[in-house]
Amino acid sequence: MRSPLRNLLLVAIVAQCLTMPGFLSAQTEEVAVEKMDPGPFYGFWEFQEPAGDTCIVIIKQGGRLSRFWAGTGTRAIQKGRWERTESALTARWEGGTVDVFTMLGDNAIERESYNSGMSLLGEPALTIRGVRIDSRIPGSLTVKGQSDSERPAMEHAPDPQAAPAIPLNSAFVGFWKIDQSTGIFGIGGGEPNFFLRLARNGEASVSLRDWEGDKGVRGRWVIDGDRVIITWPNNRRDVLAPKKNGGYYLGTYKRKDELTDKPRDQVDAEKVSANEAERFFQAGNFQRLTVVDIRGTWTPRDSTGKSEYISIEGWGNAYRSPSKTGGTGTDPGKWRLESDRVVITWIDGSKDVLRLTVQGFVQDSFGRDEPITGTPERTIPIIKTSES
Repeated sequence: MRSPLRNLLLVAIVAQCLTMPGFLSAQTEEVAVEKMDPGPFYGFWEFQEPAGDTCIVIIKQGGRLSRFWAGTGTRAIQKGRWERTESALTARWEGGTVDVFTMLGDNAIERESYNSGMSLLGEPALTIRGVRIDSRIPGSLTVKGQSDSERPAMEHAPDPQAAPAIPLNSAFVGFWKIDQSTGIFGIGGGEPNFFLRLARNGEASVSLRDWEGDKGVRGRWVIDGDRVIITWPNNRRDVLAPKKNGGYYLGTYKRKDELTDKPRDQVDAEKVSANEAERFFQAGNFQRLTVVDIRGTWTPRDSTGKSEYISIEGWGNAYRSPSKTGGTGTDPGKWRLESDRVVITWIDGSKDVLRLTVQGFVQDSFGRDEPITGTPERTIPIIKTSES
């Protein structure tokens, strides 16, 4: 049992701690962090990234945020912390990368990305726009591509313990154009270049490669120091690495070569955008259009003499005027976004497809029982007259 004198001493010590400089402020700061309000930045945001997949950023209360990528099979979730000023929200992610977000209206946002060690006063490594999405949408995202049973077996798959994990923001992730010109003056009988994709989940794929008659091989890649080692199903390997004087090269190893040997056939490699490479990798995995591009009111480019429009709104909702179901108002419908088009299914089962062409957007209209792969009842050029 404590003596009265000891109790008095404990009270005095506690009182002294409460009056120490920084004690109360530290406690107050901790409470303030827990109650940090992201304001208009709060919620789910979708970005179509140059690497060809979809990034979902979730900005939460209390200075927390997370993100993941759909489209490449990786299930990794990256976490971070944010700080907010009146006009911007700065996110610092695991791994050292930084994003600065600014609002572009109620439902659109701009993201400036800085690699680890870059100054926020300089030019960002990437600037893209995103759009606010329903929190239920990320749960329905699926990965397109081959199933596990369809993927080629690897005779000697890389040991995951033998190389560091691939950082989600690795500079190697994305699309690469590789020189494969041959013959006099670099002119050969095949394609002058082939394309290589390095996905965040460690999968590698190629297209247009003049390689044993197979132009669509899939393999695996790992990071080895400052270079990438790619292993293919036939046990051949490639190395992608920076050159001493700038730029990158791709070197090859044959089956019996050791990785310690000098790679063969070193050729130039250039990182390119999804727009340049996507058509070679089953473009359904990538989107030319974002929700920001298609949301709003669309009208015929050439006047039809009557008030005619399609309104594409949030939550997958769409409306058309005039009504074709006998009403005096508008017809409701639901839309889904594909690579270069929007497919709208109306309440009566008819469909409209708003698609991007070289000349701009056009609208294809289909009857209730007509497939959208058939001939449309009507095709007209359209323009977006207002944002959603």
